Amino acid sequence: MNLTPYQLWLQNQHISLETIRNYTWTIKQYDNQLTTEQIIQFLQANQKKYEPSTLRNQKIALASYAKFQKKEIEWKKICRVIPTVQKKFYTTINEKELQKLKAVRFEKHEWQYQRNNLILDFLFYSGLRVKELTNIQHHHWQENSLRIHGKGNKVRYVFLPNFLIKYFQPYSKDYLFLTSRNKKFTETWIRIMIKRKVEKAGIIKNITPHTFRRSLATNLYNKGGRLETIQKQLGHSSSDTTMGYIHNDHETLYQDYSRIFEESPRHFSKSLKDYSTKELLTEISRRVGGQYA
Repeated sequence: MNLTPYQLWLQNQHISLETIRNYTWTIKQYDNQLTTEQIIQFLQANQKKYEPSTLRNQKIALASYAKFQKKEIEWKKICRVIPTVQKKFYTTINEKELQKLKAVRFEKHEWQYQRNNLILDFLFYSGLRVKELTNIQHHHWQENSLRIHGKGNKVRYVFLPNFLIKYFQPYSKDYLFLTSRNKKFTETWIRIMIKRKVEKAGIIKNITPHTFRRSLATNLYNKGGRLETIQKQLGHSSSDTTMGYIHNDHETLYQDYSRIFEESPRHFSKSLKDYSTKELLTEISRRVGGQYA
């Protein structure tokens, strides 16, 4: 199967190389005629091997290939065979936990310690993807915002708090974050650095660079930020994607529950404070018709 013409077509659509690889892998796995029934059979056969989210991505890849081949497919019929993606409960951190991470010191030199903490600040207050962070150059700061080349080579402008702006040297084309050998950081190095900080801080959470991105979305939303603003900051094409990034912590859910319903703990088999985050989320969602679903 020669997929080169399809890959070139995707490149002309400004699709990222990672997405092109994923689409190509799915098409090679499929390797059949593009018909509604064949696609249904393919996805049904994969239901035991993959999560619903993976099946959805496979459907998107096949839809892209069908568009390239100019094939008419009954996608509504195909969507019925894909199980509903269950909402996951992702980890977020707050500003207190950020400070706890920054208090950890394992670096040999002061400048390394300050640089690593600056990386944490940028991730937490910008919501950048880790790849976007490693690609920041000083001259990307323009007037009052940071020019970012995101997924699919899409350009967006990201705002930063004033205390981070002072680190830019507008006339320099160097990367903002450099190793001790003046090399650009790798994504893997940043993941490892964060993992070490988390372990030494004694925080029992699975914190990755993407956790900071979800945390910004949640913190902005909880402080009254508009969904459209958060969507633009993160670079999402859909507000539905942005809503998936917003996760209220247990304390916030407990306060909302108490404020909205003013229920006494005696109405429950246990104290409200003893309910898990997931239990509170489920109960609030049931009573307000899915607001937190």
